[in-house]
Amino acid sequence: MDKGRRTGMYVVIVLIVLALIALMVVKQVAKHQLVTGLGNRDLSVRVPAAEKLLAMEKLADSLAGMPVYKRSYTAQALGEIHTDESTAILGTILRDEEDAPSRWAGLALAKHGKRAIPTLTAALSAGGATKDNAVQALKTLGVEAGPRLRFLLADRGPYAAAAQALAKIGGVGADALMRGAYSMDNKLRVQSIAKLAAEKRPGALRANLDNLTTDKLSQVDDAIPALGVLGDPAAGPALVPFLKTGKRTATAVSIGMMRYAGAVEPLLAQIPAGDPAYRNAAVLALSRIGAPAVPALIRELHSPKVVMRQSAAKALIGAKSAQATAALMAAVSDPDAGVRAPAARALGWEGNLTAVEVLVRALRDSDWRVVDAAAGALGDIGTTAIERLLAVVAAPGQDVRVSFQISRALAIMGYQATPKLVRALSSPNPEVQKWSATALGSIGDQRAVPELQQLSKRATGNVQWVAEEQLRVLTGRTGF
Repeated sequence: MDKGRRTGMYVVIVLIVLALIALMVVKQVAKHQLVTGLGNRDLSVRVPAAEKLLAMEKLADSLAGMPVYKRSYTAQALGEIHTDESTAILGTILRDEEDAPSRWAGLALAKHGKRAIPTLTAALSAGGATKDNAVQALKTLGVEAGPRLRFLLADRGPYAAAAQALAKIGGVGADALMRGAYSMDNKLRVQSIAKLAAEKRPGALRANLDNLTTDKLSQVDDAIPALGVLGDPAAGPALVPFLKTGKRTATAVSIGMMRYAGAVEPLLAQIPAGDPAYRNAAVLALSRIGAPAVPALIRELHSPKVVMRQSAAKALIGAKSAQATAALMAAVSDPDAGVRAPAARALGWEGNLTAVEVLVRALRDSDWRVVDAAAGALGDIGTTAIERLLAVVAAPGQDVRVSFQISRALAIMGYQATPKLVRALSSPNPEVQKWSATALGSIGDQRAVPELQQLSKRATGNVQWVAEEQLRVLTGRTGF
């Protein structure tokens, strides 16, 4: 009797175990089918699949095994399911190491409205793409997100990200940052003025100007670069006094960014006393200011101080100023190579044929910096100078070093020079043929191949060797 009872119990236990196993298999198969459904391109298929997995509490632990595209698809589906569980899982996907799932999670959370704000603000401290996608979602939520972000600022939370989000929101967000710009908390003030400037919000100029004071130089460390980011020349007069302080380099950079013409003389005045970092910043600022700075720069090319002549020549690079051409040509003969080189470079602008003769003479300079600058400038003058340059090459007894640098200049002109150089291969002058062929090889234009082949067949000696060498460069073959 006992034996039969025990057997019956074993049978029941086995049946129960088998039933549980069957149930687990069914659930596993169902889960697999639902996870597969999350990869369907049809959103109407993905949303029910996500809902069922949420109900089964199986969605969160399924994320790790999903490929990137399926995590992105899942985030998009969860954007249509406005529950706390869905929001929580989107918060996980928002922190995904891959950008695409994180971006889709941010877009989805924006659809959840107020429910998503705690999740998004918590993600601001993560940095990287997570923070950027959270900021974008908070921007979309706009006014709804403002109060919570203001709280983060007041609560010494993730200042930078909160300030960035508030700046993008505008309206109430910008109002909060305006108050932050006058805070006694230095960190809050710094983030507020910087983000107002980055988004160019109304009031940003005033807030940054109010943070400028020569009595408290530590307070201007971020106001000065923020004014540069704003780029409003109206801030120029307030910045100029800081050229006489320990903030002169940062001030020069910002003045250049706003292109404030009224700062030309103050910028120049500090160059002799400034360190190399300041001089570089001042040169860049004067270059950005452009035409209004040219008369003063021409004057300084004649300065008795070599550092002023050097800085003026550097600042004129890229000015493309016919007004400065005569003074720059004279500066190419300056006793200091640090003046000659930038002066030569500044003469290189399209069509500036007036400078060709001076630049060709500079190719014989004893300083390689001057030679290199002159060759680059001749190349920048462009194809209108080709005939004059080839005439120099053709001159009897021409220095081979000068011819080589001219070929470099011709190569700098690029594909636009090819037609004229191809025609020059038919010149009766072997030097013109040789150096035109050299330039064509450096340019790398396949259009030159047929004419170079013809030259290699009819030429002899050095010219033939040069033609064959350029063909090898252009085609990778030998035996022409």
